[in-house]
Amino acid sequence: MFKKIGQRIRKVRLEHGIKQKDLAKKISISQGALTNFELGRRKISLDWLLKISRALDVPVGYFVSAIESPPEEDVLDPKDHRLLRAFRRLSLDPRLQIELLHVMERMSHHLERGAVRAGRAAPG
Repeated sequence: MFKKIGQRIRKVRLEHGIKQKDLAKKISISQGALTNFELGRRKISLDWLLKISRALDVPVGYFVSAIESPPEEDVLDPKDHRLLRAFRRLSLDPRLQIELLHVMERMSHHLERGAVRAGRAAPG
């Protein structure tokens, strides 16, 4: 259980381009303790998980969902969470939100078609 949580912490940290020592300093913990969390050698308390979650700007649920191991496609990755939060903060008229969503979908479809024509796998 703690190993899966640690793997998620490491994954997000690396995706954000944050060094272990920098994250440890940001949350006021030793680098060794953070290493042990990431490797699943040390039980992580909810308090530490919340601090890490805030420091990495990821909902704590992303780490906790690793315990239940839902299908990967059902789990939003940290970039998806950030995009969703940014979209919600836009305070747009609902009609504009829908239009923006349609524009994004058309862009995605266009990019996928271009990748298929070029003989590459579609991004995503």
